[in-house]
Amino acid sequence: MTDWKTTACVLCSVNCGIRVLTGGDDGRQILKVRGDDDHPASQGYVCNKASRVNFYQNPRDRLTTPLRRRTDGSFEPIEWDTAIGEIADKLAGVKAAYGGEKILYYGGGGQGNHLPGAYARATASALGIKYRSNALAQEKTGEFWVADSMFGGWAHGDFHHCEVGLFIGKNPWQSHGIQRARTTVRDIAKDPARTLIVIDPKRTETADLADIHLAVQPGRDVWLLAAIAAAIVQDGWIDRDWMDMHVEGAEEVLEHLSTLPVGRYAALTGIDESMIRNVAKVIGSARSVAALEDLGVQMNRHSTLVSYTQRLLWILTGNFGRPGTNYLPNGLGAIGRGTPGGTSPVTGARIIAGLMPCNSIAEEILTEHPDRFRAMIVESANPVHSLAQSDAFRQAMRSLDCSVVIDIAMTETAREADYVLPTSTQYEKAEAAFFNFEFPDNYFHLRKPVLPPLPGTLPEAEIHARLMEALGAMPADLVDRLKHAWREGREAFRAEVFGALAEDPALVAAAPVILFRTLDEALPEGMGQGAALWALAHDFARRNETAVRNAGHEGEAGALGDALFDAMVEGSAVKFSSEDWDAI
Repeated sequence: MTDWKTTACVLCSVNCGIRVLTGGDDGRQILKVRGDDDHPASQGYVCNKASRVNFYQNPRDRLTTPLRRRTDGSFEPIEWDTAIGEIADKLAGVKAAYGGEKILYYGGGGQGNHLPGAYARATASALGIKYRSNALAQEKTGEFWVADSMFGGWAHGDFHHCEVGLFIGKNPWQSHGIQRARTTVRDIAKDPARTLIVIDPKRTETADLADIHLAVQPGRDVWLLAAIAAAIVQDGWIDRDWMDMHVEGAEEVLEHLSTLPVGRYAALTGIDESMIRNVAKVIGSARSVAALEDLGVQMNRHSTLVSYTQRLLWILTGNFGRPGTNYLPNGLGAIGRGTPGGTSPVTGARIIAGLMPCNSIAEEILTEHPDRFRAMIVESANPVHSLAQSDAFRQAMRSLDCSVVIDIAMTETAREADYVLPTSTQYEKAEAAFFNFEFPDNYFHLRKPVLPPLPGTLPEAEIHARLMEALGAMPADLVDRLKHAWREGREAFRAEVFGALAEDPALVAAAPVILFRTLDEALPEGMGQGAALWALAHDFARRNETAVRNAGHEGEAGALGDALFDAMVEGSAVKFSSEDWDAI
């Protein structure tokens, strides 16, 4: 039996809509993949990455039963009830002996697998977990802090309409990061009225198409960007009227850039000064400039300063808030907020966007410091493989009182854990991505499962609900009341939910699992893990009523969130926000 089904690719942040042909001898294979012409954002576009999704759906080391480490280091299969009970007891023991802040949560959702981050909040709240981290903390938090400080959010570029497209440490031909990336890059490169600029030490596929390729010396990006910014100021390319209207604190920066030695900086970068001044002219004289930086600079030296200086290029020239420039997307989730808040308990590392630096985790464990971490939950992540100093991270995991990994496969990190819990893949449950960066229309795709769950596995929502119950933190009476209210109607359900939250604000963190336990069987088949979106849909509709109505959703003020939620759980990509450029 074979069947074409609608879903999305999970191999980059764009999550293009795809259609997959399922079947094979066991009925569990993704045999063919093609673009989904009906997807409103990707519009049938698909790259060669999507052809490999079956590799991630059916890895050789797929897990099908909970595992517990024996004293000799090997693993034994155990029942789910045993695993949940023992894990809850051990983590509760760590909390009782040392405090919940001695338990670290690492994760929050893998690529295209983001809903676990919502459900894990409930478990973290029940255990008193204070500290968390994930891969964003070694890639993006510096940029998030800069973006939040400058704009109150993370700006994205309108590359589909820009006159100049600028990519910094970014090869969208392979890594994408924008909708319909290869088509868009090719369109800019082929149009004589448009200019493609790439800053990259390597001649990538995108650099090969570029009108201007600045092959900067590795690690010298910040000198190059500062020199371009200085040339914009010194050669008179700034948009003074726009800056006077929209920019605060500019004078000190302008004074610094006016005397910056462009020639000396150019020598450090390996780029001729004349080329730098020409790029400044191209950017300064263009009607619209869109820019995007990525891991090539964010995993390199001076990454946070790079994030600041590259923004100076388009702020100095007024390339913000117009078609073809950079904008603040109206995202469904709070991606890209970079508020600093506190430090890590042992090393004093700065916490940004709620994330402690992930490469300091081993040091936070391998110490006699009384505030060291004693336990860790790792979910949908493989830090032993992906972080620096793998050996130190392995040693750190082995020294913990309790370590738990929740994943689909026996990863390098899972091999070091005390317990391993097998979860369903992105294609066996309702899942979504929260990288919603389009403007003026923005989209969200809660995907239907295209394959049945593998026996022995559970979705993360169920795992965290069971942990909450084992910890004695699930308000079963409230769940019963909410189920009854749902049967009475949406108005009664809203009143019951919001009334309970008003009476006990501590329930907010537990709300995702409470909603899951309430709505799992009430939602369309296979869409239960999307239950956490009910609260998110209502919150977004309350804060963005006009944008939601402009996107085609209807209902009285209180019911508008229900209309948006219902559209999401239908399982197709949905336009959830529609604005205009004046809104930003």
